[in-house]
Amino acid sequence: MRHLLMLCVFSLLTACVSIQTDSARNVNMKEYKRAYLQPQQEDEFQIYRALFWELNDMGLDVVGAPFQEPTAQDLIVTYSYDGGWDITRYLQSFQIRFMNSKTNQVIVTTSYKSKGLWHGVRDGRLEEAFNDVRSKFDLPPTTQFSGKSQ
Repeated sequence: MRHLLMLCVFSLLTACVSIQTDSARNVNMKEYKRAYLQPQQEDEFQIYRALFWELNDMGLDVVGAPFQEPTAQDLIVTYSYDGGWDITRYLQSFQIRFMNSKTNQVIVTTSYKSKGLWHGVRDGRLEEAFNDVRSKFDLPPTTQFSGKSQ
């Protein structure tokens, strides 16, 4: 019985986390200047707020309405998510897409998926995904969740 219990605990603690960030060829995020962050009607985990902070920290001006006359330096950022239950509600998976506003080309997409609460309810998950995006473009790690700002 003890071995079965230890096996269950070990399985829970070593469950898979999947983070994947892909980008179009020859994309330099530093060339983009503005971003329109498309809000969700329901945002249970306040991803909009975290993305707003992150985009500003990456040097982008976040605008509150879609671009009337987009330029090649404008982005549209969209996101979706799924919640899960494990004692409490938590952010189980999410996807973020960065699109060139002028061409509608998806230039970066990132996804995160993890079952179980051991990675935190929200912040640790977003931090891992944001740092994965940042690492692809030689940007410093996020400071949003550490309480430190640069």
